[in-house]
Amino acid sequence: MIVMKILKPRTGLMPTSQRRIAIALGLALAIALKRVGNFKTIEARAWRGAPDTAYVNGEKVDVELGRHVDIDVVDNIAREFRHKKWDGITVTLDGELGKVKLGIDIDMYANEYVPVRAGITNEGLEVLAEPRGHIGDEVVDSFYELFDVEYEKMKAVVEELIAEIHYVELKVATYTGVRTYPLWRATARVNAIHNYSFAPENAIPLWYRPWIRQISRDLYRLPPPGLRRLVGLHGVRRIIRDVAPELKKYLERYYIVRPKPHENAMQLIPRASSPATQSHRNAIAGLKNILTEAMRETASKGARRIIDEKGYIDWQEYIETLEEELRQRLTEAAQSQGSWGPKHTHS
Repeated sequence: MIVMKILKPRTGLMPTSQRRIAIALGLALAIALKRVGNFKTIEARAWRGAPDTAYVNGEKVDVELGRHVDIDVVDNIAREFRHKKWDGITVTLDGELGKVKLGIDIDMYANEYVPVRAGITNEGLEVLAEPRGHIGDEVVDSFYELFDVEYEKMKAVVEELIAEIHYVELKVATYTGVRTYPLWRATARVNAIHNYSFAPENAIPLWYRPWIRQISRDLYRLPPPGLRRLVGLHGVRRIIRDVAPELKKYLERYYIVRPKPHENAMQLIPRASSPATQSHRNAIAGLKNILTEAMRETASKGARRIIDEKGYIDWQEYIETLEEELRQRLTEAAQSQGSWGPKHTHS
């Protein structure tokens, strides 16, 4: 699956704007797939409750995919969403991506809670694309797997998707007024996930914005709960902000990393290996080891030193101690070819 989450501004998003962004993101992905593969649009259906009901009591929707996302089409669908109280719309594509014959359902939800209520995922999101197909006798049912089967095609799909969200602009209504946003500005993250799991090892990151906030959420899941709670998500985010240069160098061992500093964003594609998803799994395994060992060292020797000096645990100094531990380990990992790292990578 490819999943997308919307970045909500601090001023909040009006529900209609949230739906417009979700529709635009879903159509952008469909267009990217059609550019790279050989796909045709089979149909689009709106539904209430869950996507499975689309073929029973769903309503056909007129969706034409052009060269770029058509904002008029987005506006028309968004109005229908509101008036008819739809929970989602599914666009179905059929065709081929390289050697793989695929059918693809792209679900666009009225809000992030729809897939959770429907029991599809345990985390909120606005767009979910699910492939079903085969290459010979081998079944392919996730975009995660497609990175192993058709690496260059998947790499191209990601690049076309990112190009499209940078091309499209739409008006967005917040609770303090109306603004015109490029679509990338409203996109928090894009992941290729496996088995509907958002565990970091099963979720290849393709787009992060703001990248430090998004990657901190993933990294916070890696160490054992007892160690990470000593720091908290806020502490991890602060540390990652300060060790960002070292983290980027580490990530470049395993991903094609394209930082976008003026957008506070980062695009990633796993580097080609055998299989390609192994680069991602190696990166996560290494980060889990680095974070766990840095936190363990800080929780034992670092905490003892702080108590000896001050007579109590100073959270500020604890965070600074962990930051130095993590910086040192990331630097060493980026420079070495450890046993869990690739022996050779290429773009």
